[in-house]
Amino acid sequence: MGDSLRRTDSARDYLVEQLRDMAPHRAILRAVECKFMGRVPLRPPVLDVGCGDGHFASIAYAQLPLDVGIDVFPRDLHEAARRAGVYRKVMFASATALPFADASFNTVVSNCVIEHIPDNAAVLHEIYRVLRPGGVFATTLPSEHFPDFLLGATALRKLGLGGLGRAYGRFFNRISNHHHVCAPEEWRRRFTAVGFVVVEQTYYFSVAAHRRFDLSHYLGVPNLISKRLGGRWMLFDWQRKLFERWLRPYYEEPLPAAGAYQFVRCEKPRL
Repeated sequence: MGDSLRRTDSARDYLVEQLRDMAPHRAILRAVECKFMGRVPLRPPVLDVGCGDGHFASIAYAQLPLDVGIDVFPRDLHEAARRAGVYRKVMFASATALPFADASFNTVVSNCVIEHIPDNAAVLHEIYRVLRPGGVFATTLPSEHFPDFLLGATALRKLGLGGLGRAYGRFFNRISNHHHVCAPEEWRRRFTAVGFVVVEQTYYFSVAAHRRFDLSHYLGVPNLISKRLGGRWMLFDWQRKLFERWLRPYYEEPLPAAGAYQFVRCEKPRL
């Protein structure tokens, strides 16, 4: 497991950037993920699997535009296509049947996507197939600690209600559409099973960070209302600054020994 997190651009403050456009709970998670995914060398052509609306890529990657972004949600793809300079092309496509020839890309990135797809093996096979020898695949994923590190789950355990705590974790996995929440060893086994060589794998998001992430869902309800009524998560700058101050320690925390999420970088062996 890795023990450091290098920033590619020390001047960037991803937390501030994410809080401008995202709900607080999502902003802290995506800000940390930007620090990982943003330092992945993007050797073109680059494929983004599960590009969504393109917001994450627009902040995380300095080398824009990416060559192709794919997703299965037309509304998100439409927004991604409207983001100037983020993708050269966006396509409606499933990660289990990528519409590209073998060895089409030098880099594939996927931020918190493949855990949502039931046929995980098919996704990994397809990504491996479309990568060129020597190509890089980088992804972020929930770990086995995702349900247990939630504030609701830990609070219920402390009250002696372990069964309810486990139910709370299962509920969050369900509403998060997580089909795969695995330990690093299991993810490594899955990557190597299709031929990848795992060159970096590390936890991120400590138990304290994950508890604050969970609590942010509830504290952010007024922000959801302002988003629905006014089109903005933060109607006032002081709201953003309060959340920024509250979340910053977890944006800047050192890598934990165990985390709710993990970053993995793989390579396809050269012939």
